[in-house]
This record gives sequence, C-alpha cells and structure tokens, in this order.
Amino acid sequence: MKSVLVFLMLLGLSCTQVFGQESIKKDTIKLDAGLGKDGGEGLLSIDPSMDRVKIKGHGENLEIKPDSAGNFDPKLKKPFYIPSYYVNPSPMFLGDYQAYGRFAPYFYGEGMQTTLPGIGRVNRLGWVYQRQINDFLEVYAGINATKYTLPYSIGQSFGVSGAMTFRPMDKFHLTIFGAYSPDNRYNFNNTYYGATIGYDFTERLGVDVGVQRFYDSRTGWETMPVVVPSYKFKKFKLGVDVGGLFYEGMRSIIHK
Repeated sequence: MKSVLVFLMLLGLSCTQVFGQESIKKDTIKLDAGLGKDGGEGLLSIDPSMDRVKIKGHGENLEIKPDSAGNFDPKLKKPFYIPSYYVNPSPMFLGDYQAYGRFAPYFYGEGMQTTLPGIGRVNRLGWVYQRQINDFLEVYAGINATKYTLPYSIGQSFGVSGAMTFRPMDKFHLTIFGAYSPDNRYNFNNTYYGATIGYDFTERLGVDVGVQRFYDSRTGWETMPVVVPSYKFKKFKLGVDVGGLFYEGMRSIIHK
C-alpha cells in the first residue's frame, strides 16, 4: 500500500508545471495615447473638477460617475456622445458613418466613410434621381464621388450611372443600364452597359436575365451574363446578381 502511495506522489510531481508572469511597467497597448488629461490633445479628455468627459471633435460634455478613487469607468453604457449615424462606436472606427435619405422629390443622397484598418480610409458621396414617369416607364440617374486615402495612393474617383425600365405588360419588363468612370482604380467606380428582361412570377418574387459588357483595366472589355432573382418587401426590393457564378460554373464544366 505504501509503495502505491509513493508511486502516485511521484507521478503527480512529474506532471507539475511552474507558471510565471512578468510585471508590466508601462501600458503596452498605449491607451494613454488616446486618453489625455484636462486640456490635452487625446481622443478623450477628462475634467476631474466637473466629473465630465469630452470626446475630441464634439462640443457636448456628458456627466460621468467616477469610482471612489476618482477614476473614470470605461464600462459606462454611454460615457460620451456618439452620433446615431456612426456605424461603429469602436475607437478604431471612430468617425465612420453611413447615411441615406431623400432631400427633395425624386432626389436621394448618400454619404459614407469607411476605415480599412491598416490600409486607409474611403469617403463616398452620391446623388440619385429616381422617378416612375407612368405605369410603363421608370428612370434612374446617379452621380458619385469617392476619395481614398491609402498609404501610397491618395486621390479621387468620379462616376455616373443610369437605367431605364419599360413595362409593356404587367409581368414583363425591359431594362437598359450603364455606367461610366474615367478612372476605375481600385474598383470604386466601373464602366459597363447592358440590358435585361424581367418577369414577375408573383407580386413579390421575380427574376431578371440578360447580358452586360464591362471594362477590366487588366484584360479590356469583357462580357458577362446577368441573372438577378429578386424579392419585393414592403418598402424595398432586394435582388442579387448571380450571373458571374453561373458563368464560371458553366465555363468550368465546359473546360472539364
């Protein structure tokens, strides 16, 4: 019995591991770069005398409740003001937004800012005119501008686009469309044109099929089929172009 206990003790000692932790003398994730003292130039500034915190770039100060030691609690639900149009409250994406709406009859506008971590930032602004002239004709025209700020490339890209839909029958419709951009660098804007024929199976479910030609800066003009199944919700219509998947699938079958 003693030999068995001795054997178990030796086995337990053989499996013992030693863990250690190095003491950290400075803030390795550099939180102090974004959090400054009163009057500093950091992302957040705190005024201990007023128990308020302010986010840089906004004039509104909101009350905070520091703990007994007078420290700011980052777990507060809303420690500072964040506009409702911001898409992400994270400090990494601070300032990113996306807004869309109508500012005049038949005129719509959109604006957005997107931060690409480690790559750069993209700003986009566009205007759209969309109107159903009558029961048989609907028109669409748009113009947009994109500004990109990348490590080794800073510039702008402009583009125009348009479409016209003709409905000779209740369930059939014909659409011609196109877009042009003098500079389609990074695919912010493209140059293409084409036409589709659509059929509505029900009041909500439909499909558009056709062909389009688009310009590829590497290979020139290319031709691609268009297959867009769609579903109409109460306030908008959702459609996804699967023509490229269909084309690549057919080409792989033919080559095999």
